[in-house]
Amino acid sequence: MTVTPLQLAAIVSAGVPGLYPVAALPSADDAADFDSAVIIDSADKRWRVRSPKHPEASVRLEAEHVILQSFSAGLRARLPFLVPTIVGSVPTNGMQTFIYTHIPGTHYDIDELAEISSHAKEGTEDLATSLGRLIATIHVMPESIVEDADLPVYTADQIRDRRRAELARAEQTGKVPSGLLARWHRLMDDEALWSFRPRVIHGDLNEDNLVLDQKQITEVTGWSEVCVGDPAIDFSWLLACEDERFTDKVIEVYVDQMPQLPDSSLALRANLYAEFALAQWLIRGIEHEDRQMVDEAVRMLRTLESDLRAAGELRPEVSSSPSSSSPRETEAQGSTASATDASPEEHPASEETQRPTGSVSGSVRSDTAYPASSPSATDA
Repeated sequence: MTVTPLQLAAIVSAGVPGLYPVAALPSADDAADFDSAVIIDSADKRWRVRSPKHPEASVRLEAEHVILQSFSAGLRARLPFLVPTIVGSVPTNGMQTFIYTHIPGTHYDIDELAEISSHAKEGTEDLATSLGRLIATIHVMPESIVEDADLPVYTADQIRDRRRAELARAEQTGKVPSGLLARWHRLMDDEALWSFRPRVIHGDLNEDNLVLDQKQITEVTGWSEVCVGDPAIDFSWLLACEDERFTDKVIEVYVDQMPQLPDSSLALRANLYAEFALAQWLIRGIEHEDRQMVDEAVRMLRTLESDLRAAGELRPEVSSSPSSSSPRETEAQGSTASATDASPEEHPASEETQRPTGSVSGSVRSDTAYPASSPSATDA
């Protein structure tokens, strides 16, 4: 059931005593999961309201509520960006609708972010630098924040096992091209690829969750996927950027900011996550019985396999259509993608998958590899 902006305005009025809405504006959000609006009150203050459309979306909002509550005033003061504050909630259709403070700003797609970064005035910090510092700030947050909020804390082995389980589900659909299945099996079987230290991650970092004012990042939203997980997840969305220099600089600044060097396979896993997001989108479409979503996912998967083959990452003889033959057998026939492949996400509680926000090139340049560091190293 869809909740209209006017209904959301009434919800805000009920959830925040003394707040009198005078206008309701549309708010960018995942339309498949949430009804959202920006409400302007009689004092000209703005509030954002998000109402879940189904139980899985409700779980995500509840998780975000918990983590935002755990951000103390002291922690918020040390962050180089603002985070939302939940000011109230109201039961709606058996689920909770949440009301947040709202910071006015602008959202840009990833290529626009790269363009803004490239035209930064001399002597000012460009967006790539700001973003690299932002991600590093999140990744050095104390794990106790996640533990105290009773949100998931994963080991590297558990993260790989979860991806393998999702790969098995994708394979069972019979709709994933065999070349991609073989490639993903090989990457998930690579022990070196999965030797890393889990850290606190945002889990759903992308351009939709970055609010800019005067072309500077002012707020980070969308904290429903926070967990202790694979830091590569927070870089996967960057693989959709056409400007490789932007992505490179974000990662370079991140590496420089971290107390220890990231593991040498971080960029490879980020690419794997970006590719595998298409399979997650397919699974979600099947679960929701959404034919349009399924058809879109199949089309994107076929395009990805074609792009990978054109880039020399898949053997030419691998069929571009889904195959009943074992991907491991196909791989054994000689599929040898280069050491520069890899990429999607890691949802802590609900396993809800976001719509892929861009395409991926299918390969990671060799200059994005970094000196290895011990997964068990502790922060300085």
